[in-house]
Amino acid sequence: MDDATAVAAVAEMLGRAWPFLRCTAAGVLGALANVALEDETVVLPRLYGTRLYLGFVGNLIVSVTMAHVVDHDFPTAFFAAVCGTTTLRTFKMRIESAFEHERKGVGGDDAD
Repeated sequence: MDDATAVAAVAEMLGRAWPFLRCTAAGVLGALANVALEDETVVLPRLYGTRLYLGFVGNLIVSVTMAHVVDHDFPTAFFAAVCGTTTLRTFKMRIESAFEHERKGVGGDDAD
């Protein structure tokens, strides 16, 4: 294989990978934007008892996934990464709140 063929093969490979790399970069920037917007620090994964908390890695996974789900346009992928993570976090808090409310209702307020 001569140099021109090798360069052409690498250029074709990068051309095919570019949409994937662009969406991944948008997801990473979206995860960093989430941390900056919420005034949080970057927290590494940690283990408390038997529970694993992913911290920033979890935010990064969700952001990159959301960026890949939408159109392969960089701005759209970036905004999906930012908004998708925030939406999922709000949804999770509402579910936990509803479960806590139901647990308190079933567990004991028999004063009625």
